[in-house]
Amino acid sequence: MNILPIPEEEQIRALLDGAIYDLLRNYVVHPERVDFRKFITLNRQKLIDFLSVHTDEAENYFRKHSATTATHDAEKIWRDGSEYVTAWLDHGQLRSTRRFATLGEAVAEHILVSHGMY
Repeated sequence: MNILPIPEEEQIRALLDGAIYDLLRNYVVHPERVDFRKFITLNRQKLIDFLSVHTDEAENYFRKHSATTATHDAEKIWRDGSEYVTAWLDHGQLRSTRRFATLGEAVAEHILVSHGMY
């Protein structure tokens, strides 16, 4: 087992990859039995700062998640003109729609909402 706290860059990469429990296995016994949010020390601004520097990772995340075609109980992210948009899709209806000027801000929002860290 590695020693806590988990380095922030490892946390970010796990959130981007959807591999938070894989990361936690290096730090916690039976990570699926704990609230992983207790071990994530990031805040929105740190995530935005990382994505602003690592634009290729933000673009890869956006490309993957904007291609999602789910229409029920799904977090959505897409581009609308010069803005990026996030929303929750509930039975085909957009909920909690937010618009962002930068990709990093939109990806950060999508990650936080998708992981229940809003």
